[in-house]
Amino acid sequence: MGKPYPAPPAMQFAASVVFMVQVALWAVLFVGEAIFDSLKIPLPGVVKNAQENKMMSFMTVWLVGNMISAQLVNTGAFEIHHGDQLIWSSLQEKRLPNMADLMQAFAKTGVEFMQSHQDQGA
Repeated sequence: MGKPYPAPPAMQFAASVVFMVQVALWAVLFVGEAIFDSLKIPLPGVVKNAQENKMMSFMTVWLVGNMISAQLVNTGAFEIHHGDQLIWSSLQEKRLPNMADLMQAFAKTGVEFMQSHQDQGA
């Protein structure tokens, strides 16, 4: 069964930092007034505006943070194995396979494909 291709450790760490920033922003969003009051700092306008529409602000932080995290850990890996034999690697080919690539790769391992009647022109 397939499993994820691991991202480089630095990228995994960067994605973790993005998550920590998300959590910090959510904390400011929901308890920002208490945080700024205890620090004796006036509530910044951007925080006040975000708190006026908490749901949209929460979802924006969630969506943007997850998009950034996903890009950081994206390796572009797409590999197909037939048994123990690697028959396609997008890491090596630098692209995704098309149907002809897959048929050719499987044919090299001895897999034969039957043509449908439509493919034969019948």
